[in-house]
Amino acid sequence: MFQRDFVMNEARKFALLLAKLLGLKTEGEYEDYLKYFNEVLEEEYSTELNELLNLDEQAFRQKLIQEAYSAEKLNALSQMLYVFAEPFNNDNETQTLLKKVMVILELLEIQHHYESFDNITKRNAIYQYFNTNYDRS
Repeated sequence: MFQRDFVMNEARKFALLLAKLLGLKTEGEYEDYLKYFNEVLEEEYSTELNELLNLDEQAFRQKLIQEAYSAEKLNALSQMLYVFAEPFNNDNETQTLLKKVMVILELLEIQHHYESFDNITKRNAIYQYFNTNYDRS
């Protein structure tokens, strides 16, 4: 019972964080959005956006594994990075963020056996982004 309550509280907390981030971004308050985004990264993940961006995919994967985040916390991080990357511009920052989202989605599936329709939709949108912008045929 305690474990279930803890998981539900974590899920609620991250839903509220994501809602606030989405609200700030939608309202065009980019400075407040970026400030809150970095505050959440610092408080919940002990990191900042620039640090995450500077990690290659393997180092990022290792950091996530080492920190042993719960599925809920990983899912929230993937949502945050995905929203931050929107709209998907054809630039290095977007490409880097979306690759990190893919790493998180892979860890969720393989290590936590966690899949959702939302994550599958995000994965397909990311594939489409890379196919459209970086087609190697």
